[in-house]
Amino acid sequence: MNRGEVVKSKNITDDIFRYVVQLPEDRIADLTIKKLAERFKLSRCHISRTFHSERKMTLATFIKHQKLLRAERQLLRDQNLTVKALATNLGYADCQYFISRFKEHWGESPGRYRKLANGYLE
Repeated sequence: MNRGEVVKSKNITDDIFRYVVQLPEDRIADLTIKKLAERFKLSRCHISRTFHSERKMTLATFIKHQKLLRAERQLLRDQNLTVKALATNLGYADCQYFISRFKEHWGESPGRYRKLANGYLE
């Protein structure tokens, strides 16, 4: 799928899923349900309701989950990246909010997670 191209299948939920998962890391920060709805030419209500009905997860939760997966990748890939810069890269205006979401998802703060992954902590 080329950038800017939307391939529609019979299942819009699969299209949305693929689109979000394949979205370049530099474009995930500003991803919203509204932007997805515009992209797929559907209402926010319809896109949210359909996604939730078929995936048993809200679209907002899916977007948050994708951001946190990318946070983990970036955190481990770039050892010089600060937590504040990572939060900003992913669209979080409040670094503390990002840290709390990361810890809620991964069980550790981003800094401790990085140290544990690199074997610096027991």
